[in-house]
Amino acid sequence: LEPFTKVLPKPLVPIHETPIIEHIIKRFVKYGCTEYFISINYKGKIIKAYFDELNPKYNVDFIEEESPLGTAGSLGLVRKKFNKPFFVTNCDIIIEADYNKLYNYHIEGNYDITLVASAKEYIIPYGTCKLNDQGDLSYITEKPKYDFLINTGLYVLSQEILNIIPKGKLYHITDLITDIIKANKKIGVFPINDDNW
Repeated sequence: LEPFTKVLPKPLVPIHETPIIEHIIKRFVKYGCTEYFISINYKGKIIKAYFDELNPKYNVDFIEEESPLGTAGSLGLVRKKFNKPFFVTNCDIIIEADYNKLYNYHIEGNYDITLVASAKEYIIPYGTCKLNDQGDLSYITEKPKYDFLINTGLYVLSQEILNIIPKGKLYHITDLITDIIKANKKIGVFPINDDNW
């Protein structure tokens, strides 16, 4: 998003005259969410000033990182704030989904983390060559298609897993997911259409 992020923090970059963070929060407000924690570091004073001026009808608390803690590290600073599962989202994505269904999917599946994944199809615009063990051509596949589920950056986390997050260290959500897998805990995947991401 450069050069815009040289002036504004990414959450305040406007889309159709409204900062992306407002688009994100409006989707949660629609489902009755009233409590928000916003992790800030880079240009954090601008984000705080924006919400102070906005004076929203929902409650916003700021998690102030002294140094960047990654996409999950700051969650360790609020581990005592939650007594039930909660949403976590990156502030540079907009997801159209039924958040009630997503939350219920997490609860009913008894997951430790549920990640929202988008179906993506990639087409390689060339013929791809498959070689045999001798290095000779076995066959060519013309413009092959590959289907993937892509992590969108929206999650539901159960509050107990916050204890896994190390204090004061750079720690990304992918690190948390890896640690959850190693601990044989349960991760759900909630698929959405590509058009909804």
